[in-house]
Amino acid sequence: MRKILLIATLAASTAAAANAASWVAVCNDGKNVQYIQTVDGVGFLYLKTDKEFYQTARLSQTSFDGETLCGTVHSNAAAGAEPVTQVCINRAHQDITLKYKDPTAAGGTVQDVGVFCPATVTIRATNLKVK
Repeated sequence: MRKILLIATLAASTAAAANAASWVAVCNDGKNVQYIQTVDGVGFLYLKTDKEFYQTARLSQTSFDGETLCGTVHSNAAAGAEPVTQVCINRAHQDITLKYKDPTAAGGTVQDVGVFCPATVTIRATNLKVK
């Protein structure tokens, strides 16, 4: 499991996100989900089969307030529209949560729709040196 997390964290690290931090959340309630999001960078959602974790979606960061880091899956909404769903890591509560915005509601707000799973959240520095 540590090897998978290390590989996934390195994959989430890019030269553009040098000196950033990658947040890693792994569900610990039996759901085989892992979410990695680099602050101001790319994120990845992994699902695990009975054999291995597989990257299933690439995410873009939507918000960050120091305690909660959120991202949305690419092409989650029409061009120029706000994302329909967001996946968030909360380090204080140690969980993965979901946010939702009804795409049919004019002027609708993003709603916090609840906890997806309790998770083990770790933050890893990605101090890449670009020469």
